[in-house]
Amino acid sequence: MTTTGAPYAPFMDPRTAHPPGVSPLDPAAWLVVDPDYAPQMAQRDRLIADAAEIVTSATEDAGPALAEFRAVLLDHLARDGRWRVGRAAVLRPDDAETPLSLDALRLAGRLCQEDFCLLAPGADPADEHRLIAGVLCFPSRWMLSEKLGRPLTPIHRPVPGYAENLSARVNRLFAALRPDRPLMRVNWLVWPTDMLHMPQSETAKTPVPAVPGRFWLRTERQTLRRLPETGVVVFGIKTTVTPIEDLTPAQRAGLRAALAEKAEAEVGYSSGRDVHEAILAALA
Repeated sequence: MTTTGAPYAPFMDPRTAHPPGVSPLDPAAWLVVDPDYAPQMAQRDRLIADAAEIVTSATEDAGPALAEFRAVLLDHLARDGRWRVGRAAVLRPDDAETPLSLDALRLAGRLCQEDFCLLAPGADPADEHRLIAGVLCFPSRWMLSEKLGRPLTPIHRPVPGYAENLSARVNRLFAALRPDRPLMRVNWLVWPTDMLHMPQSETAKTPVPAVPGRFWLRTERQTLRRLPETGVVVFGIKTTVTPIEDLTPAQRAGLRAALAEKAEAEVGYSSGRDVHEAILAALA
């Protein structure tokens, strides 16, 4: 049987295997349109129509950044060629029309597969960037409402070792980001579900809904782009789920090796020991 594999496998490359694992991004490649575009956009349309209060949010001071984000996004789409920007609506790659009357967050969420979080620099250069707005249809067990207004380190409080090992590097990365030099990285985990919309409170202990005996590689193609006028960083998150049986033999071997190296705290945070061992067995 021939398998096409996962589009992203950061654990296969030493340069991207460990966080932050960033690399330069061609500005023209900011947004993705992949074979899942139509079904993912249909789900995003439903979520934004039925649960906008959950999947979109902004602080009171986010207005200028949202206006600039909207303008930059529409300019990019007009140049891209896969979208057609008209006077009243945008024709998407799946031939659905999205009205331009929508606010910036709903518009972005209904045009792109990416989720977007806007992070503003502090008044002092030493201050961490702070989350001021976002459209988050496909969260990996976190909630926009709980993170809104927080700086980067408190946002990542549940992540093992972030404050001790990563926060200083991430803060330097954000501080040095230039509008003309966007960056990207790919985050990954393996879950017993292919659900995309998975909001969960930090205080919840609810396990991931599982499909018995099945596992999926969940990747997040994360992009960082600074807006030139407000200085706000647009953090894009394109989520892809791939059944592990569809991975190439090399990807399966690389994924198993990467999982086997995870520290106990990481195992507990991502899946729990029992699920972790079941994933390793399925990849053997």
